[in-house]
Amino acid sequence: MNTILRNFLTTLKRFKTASALNIVGLSVAFAAFIVIMTQVDYARSFDRFHPDAEQIYRVEISKNNTTYTPILSRPMIDLLAQAPQIRQSALLADLSKLGFSLYGPYLTVGNNGSKTGYKEWTALVFPEFAEIFDFRMTEGNRDALREPNRVLIPQSMALRFFGGAPALNRRITFVNDTATMMTVGGVYEDFPDNTQIKNRIYIPMDRTRMLESDSWANSGYSFYVKLWTPEASTALKQEWMSRLRPILDENTWMHLDDIRLTALPDIYYATDTEFDLAEQGSRTTTAVLAAIGLLILVVAGINFVNFSTSLVPMRVKSINTQKVLGSPLSALRAALIGEAVGIALIAYVLAVFWVYLLNYTSFDQLISGSISLEANLGIVTTTLGVAVAVGLAAGIYPAFYATSFPPALVLKKGSFGTSAKGRRLRTALIGFQYVVSIGLIIAALFMQMQNDFMRSMKTGLNTEHFALVQLSQDMARKAPVIRNRLMEKSSITDVSFGGSVVGSNDLYPLWGFGENAEGEPISLNVIFADWNLPKLLGAKIIEGRDFLESERNAEIRKLLINETACKRYGMRVGQRFEVNNTEIVGVVEDFNFASLRNTVQPMAFIVGDIGFPLDWVYVKTSGDPYDAAGAIRGALAGVDPTYPAEVQVYDTFFNKLYMQERRTTGLVTIFSLLAVVISLVGVFGLVLFETQYRRKEIGVRKVMGATVTEILNMFNRKFVWIVMVCFVIAAPFAWYGMHEWLTAFAYRTPMHGWVFVLSLAIVMLLTLITVSVQSLRAATANPVDSLKAE
Repeated sequence: MNTILRNFLTTLKRFKTASALNIVGLSVAFAAFIVIMTQVDYARSFDRFHPDAEQIYRVEISKNNTTYTPILSRPMIDLLAQAPQIRQSALLADLSKLGFSLYGPYLTVGNNGSKTGYKEWTALVFPEFAEIFDFRMTEGNRDALREPNRVLIPQSMALRFFGGAPALNRRITFVNDTATMMTVGGVYEDFPDNTQIKNRIYIPMDRTRMLESDSWANSGYSFYVKLWTPEASTALKQEWMSRLRPILDENTWMHLDDIRLTALPDIYYATDTEFDLAEQGSRTTTAVLAAIGLLILVVAGINFVNFSTSLVPMRVKSINTQKVLGSPLSALRAALIGEAVGIALIAYVLAVFWVYLLNYTSFDQLISGSISLEANLGIVTTTLGVAVAVGLAAGIYPAFYATSFPPALVLKKGSFGTSAKGRRLRTALIGFQYVVSIGLIIAALFMQMQNDFMRSMKTGLNTEHFALVQLSQDMARKAPVIRNRLMEKSSITDVSFGGSVVGSNDLYPLWGFGENAEGEPISLNVIFADWNLPKLLGAKIIEGRDFLESERNAEIRKLLINETACKRYGMRVGQRFEVNNTEIVGVVEDFNFASLRNTVQPMAFIVGDIGFPLDWVYVKTSGDPYDAAGAIRGALAGVDPTYPAEVQVYDTFFNKLYMQERRTTGLVTIFSLLAVVISLVGVFGLVLFETQYRRKEIGVRKVMGATVTEILNMFNRKFVWIVMVCFVIAAPFAWYGMHEWLTAFAYRTPMHGWVFVLSLAIVMLLTLITVSVQSLRAATANPVDSLKAE
C-alpha cells in the first residue's frame, strides 16, 4: 500500500500538467453529473414522496376522446364523490396560475399595532385534502380545516408573517370588498418544489354548501380521490359512468365522452390534457438530460484513458526496471489502477466543491429544485461510487498496456512501438467524443435559436412601454380613482384594466356559448378587459367596431372575437348568446395571446358586468417602464399605503412563459461546452501520445528539411479527417433529435443548414488550435536531442 501511495504521489509530481488536466476534466464531468442528476431526480420523484401516492388519483374528463381536462364542476364532483370504491376524496380550487383567487392574494397581518401587507395565494379545499396529502404539522393540527374561518399556512409563510413567534391562533385579514378575518389553525411543513401541492394558504370549503356560481356549466375545481386499492379504478369508472348517464341523457349539451383516473405521480408527465393548472414536465427532456450526464462521464473517462496511455512512453522504462528488479506484474498493475482511482477520487472531491460554489451563483435560475449538497446527499453519495467505478474502468486498460512491453525491448534497445490495433482504439475513443460534442453543439444552437425566435416573433400585439401591476380586489373596485391618479404623472400616457396579463399564459377562462349551426359546442378563451384595452394593446379591428366606454358595465356583455373563432364556429358580428348574455360587436385580427407552443385558438375580449373587478392595471408609459415605476407605486400608495405593489414589464411574463425552454437550453448549452472542452483535453492527451511515439520520425523529418509548418500539418491532417468523419455521423442524429424537439412548438425556427456548418467550424477550429499548440513543442525541438534519446 505504501508503494502504491508513493508511486501515486510521484506520478502527480512528475507529470503535473497531465495530472492537472485529468483531475480538472474529471471534476467538471462529475460536477455536471451531480447537477444533471438533481434535475433528473426532481422529475423522476415528482409527487412520489406522498404516502400512498400510487393510490391517489386526479379525476379528468374528456369531451372528444382525444384530450382531457382536470377541471370539473362542483355538482359533478359531489356526485362522483359518492362512489363506494373511494376511500377519501377532496376538492381543490387553486386558480393562482390564472392570477385569480377567491380570497386574496392581498392580505394584511398585524404586528405590534401596525399592519403589513402581503400578496399570498390561497386555495379552497375540502378538509380531507390535508389528510390525503399528509400535511405534516409543526403547529396546530390539520383538523382545523373542519372549523369555519380557520386556515393552514406553510412554515415559511408563518416565518414571514410573524417572525419566530408562534403563529397558532394569530389573525390574518383578506382585503376584498370587505375585510375578511381568518385565524391560523395550523402551520404545516413546506412542501418541496416537485409536487403539485403548493405552499398556499388553505381555506376550508363547506361540503354542504355550493356557491351561487356553481353549476354543471361552470367548471373551476380539481378533484382528487384516494382508493382502497389501485385495482379499484376500473370498477370506479364504471360506477361513475352509470351515475352520470341519466344526467348526460337529460342535458345533451354536456358532451362528456370519457372519464379517467390519473395516478398522482403521472400528472407531471401528462401530455394530453388541456386547461391543466398542474406543473408539467417532459419525459423526453428528462431522458435527454440523463443521457447527457452519462455521455459526459463517458467522454471524461475516455480522456482519462487517453491521458494515461499518453504517459506510457515516459513511464515504460521505470515500469520495466521494476519488473526486472522482481516486482510482480499484478502489483504493478494494481499500483497503476490505484493511481487512476486516486485521481478520480481527487476529482470527485473537487467536483463536490464546484457544486457547493454553484449554490452561491445565479446558476439556480437554470434549474428546477435545489442543487444544495444537503438536499441531494443520495446523488452525491452515488457519484462517489461512480467516481470509483470510473477510476477502475479507466485505469485497467492503461495498466495492462503499460506493463505489456518486454523488459528487454525497452532496456536493451531503448525503443518500442505501438500496435495498429491500439492506434485504432484511441482514434475510435476520440471519435466518440467528437460525435457527442458535435451533436450537443448542434442541439444547443437550435435550442437557442428557437428561444430567440419565440422572443422576437411578432405576437400581433404592442407590448412595448407597458408597466403592469396586480391590484387587490378592493383597489380594483376603485379603478376610476387609480386611473386619475396615474394619468396625473407626466411619464404615463394611458391606463387600462384587465382580468389577466394578455399573452402571458397558456391558460385562460374557458366559456361556453352554446352550439353553432352544426351542433358543435362553442368554447372560447375569454379575456376580461376594460373598454380601451384591445385598442391600447394594438388589436386590429377587421370587422364591426371596438368597445365603447359606455359599455364598461353593460348588462348585455360585449364581445370582440378573433378570426379563428369566426372561422371555426361561423360566429358573426351582431350575434347574441342567451346562455351568458353576450353579444358580438367586432372581430379582431388573430394574435398570439398564448405561447408559441400552440396555434391561435378561438378567443374573445369581453366587456361588461362580469361580477368581479379587473385586478390588473396596464400602464402605458412614454419611455422605459422601469423609469415610471416610482411614480406608479406612489399613485397606488395614495389609494392603499400598505399594499405591496409590484411593478412588472412584459419581458418578465414572457421569461416565465418560456421558463422551461430557457432552462433546458441553458443546461444543454453549458453541458455542450463542457463536453467540447473535455473532448479537447482528450485531443491534447492523444497528441501528447503521438508526439512521444513519433519523436524519432519528427527528428528525421527535420534533418531531411521538413519545416515546422509541415510537421504541424502532418499532425493536423489526421484530426481534420477524424472531425469530418465524426461530423458525418453526428449530423443526422442531431437533425433527427432537433426535428422531433421542434415539433412541440406550433411556431418554430427553420432548421438552417448553416447551423451544422457552424458547429463543424467551431469544433474544427478548436481542434486545430489544440493540436497545433501541443504539436508545436515537438516540431520546434532540436532533432539531435530527439535522435540521441531514441
